[in-house]
Amino acid sequence: MTNSKMTNRIALEYAIDVIGDSNAEVTEKLNKMLEQLNKKNSAPRKMTAQQTKNEGIKTVLVDFLADNADTGYTVSELLKVVPELEGDSNQHISALLRSLFLEGKVTKYVEKRRSYFKIA
Repeated sequence: MTNSKMTNRIALEYAIDVIGDSNAEVTEKLNKMLEQLNKKNSAPRKMTAQQTKNEGIKTVLVDFLADNADTGYTVSELLKVVPELEGDSNQHISALLRSLFLEGKVTKYVEKRRSYFKIA
């Protein structure tokens, strides 16, 4: 065994290997449990309401930055000029912009210790 975290899948696979063919009924039950675990983990996930809202805000940000591609904006400036962001916090928009930056949709540059965002 390694120092990796013991998961249900690993435990079931180990139990199946140890028991082997000595007890067919137990092996069958463990295989069925492993099959159910695989089925559960492969099910498509539905996005939460907050994730859906965040994707909408990301789209608004990308569209605005694409329309104003020649200018870089700080988070505070975006909150002031984009009407859809009214009532949102600096931290929330900053997190979404960071996500867009990691996805490669937005570029970030720092000037006088202030971060500016532009469309990639």
